[in-house]
Amino acid sequence: MPNLRQNIITGDWVVIAPERAKRPEDFVQEKTLKKDVLKDCPFCVPNGSAYKTRIAEIEDVYVIPNQFPAFVPEDAVYEQGGALYPAFKSLGYHEVVILKDHKVDLENLSKNVWDELLYIYQKRLQFHYANPAVEYSLVMHNHGENAGASIEHPHSQILATSVMPSYVAKELLGSKDYFKKNQRCIFCDLVKAELGHQERLIFENDDFVAFCAYAARFPFEIWVLPKKHLSDFAQISKSERLNLGEILGRIFRALNSKINDPDYNFFIHTAPPRQGNPSDYYHWHLEIVPRLTKLGGFELGTSDFIDVVSPEKAAFFLKSKPH
Repeated sequence: MPNLRQNIITGDWVVIAPERAKRPEDFVQEKTLKKDVLKDCPFCVPNGSAYKTRIAEIEDVYVIPNQFPAFVPEDAVYEQGGALYPAFKSLGYHEVVILKDHKVDLENLSKNVWDELLYIYQKRLQFHYANPAVEYSLVMHNHGENAGASIEHPHSQILATSVMPSYVAKELLGSKDYFKKNQRCIFCDLVKAELGHQERLIFENDDFVAFCAYAARFPFEIWVLPKKHLSDFAQISKSERLNLGEILGRIFRALNSKINDPDYNFFIHTAPPRQGNPSDYYHWHLEIVPRLTKLGGFELGTSDFIDVVSPEKAAFFLKSKPH
């Protein structure tokens, strides 16, 4: 029977309706052959056209400005629509973080490359937030065409914007209200709860816990939370970066082996520096969204979601041993 579940942080509702689908196994993707390294790949080193525009680089990772940015660091000419149609300059940054190895995938990154990738994320966030015009900076990774990856070469993007994204604002407000009422961090309580009953738990290590979200918007939606309360992703240590890379590698290997390498997005929500003092009540986290279904009229018309796989069954399927 379908049931309504509420995201206790944002207040958003989802419908868990497994009867509208079949079983978790029915979401196994048809395997497609990956292309070999292309001679004209713009991201390949040392001759790719994008590599020549790099603005930061370490051994296995480099960063470039996006060629077609959604946000720009300089003032731009725009048409003001007036009070009825407000418009503002799209100030900020739009960068691409690129792994130098064209053939590598996240499920088989070495621990050193994971460390470099996460370190670059941290440094770019710190750079963006040094600009007083930036209200929020989002790290995201698109894997596969259905997830918005227009170039096969593995890469992430970081978008820094002068406005607070609506979903993040709801997270901040909800977690702040919970802290006022309970004097506890809602995310810390979620970590304890998921470790306690383990129905949705997938993996854990010394620093992190990964579980299918209780009010999942999408089939196999996974949240990764640090066990230690910390609001700012940029403050995690090298050992924590290594453990984050370890648990992410396990997640992506499980998705690859169980659902045949689905397209997915992941993104990091971290506390913005200019929103009061979120260090007490906000807890940075990473969300992984496999792109296994398409949005329908209900989702577009209400901004609420229908998930056709229960998170409990999704977690059991991902951590079960192959037959």
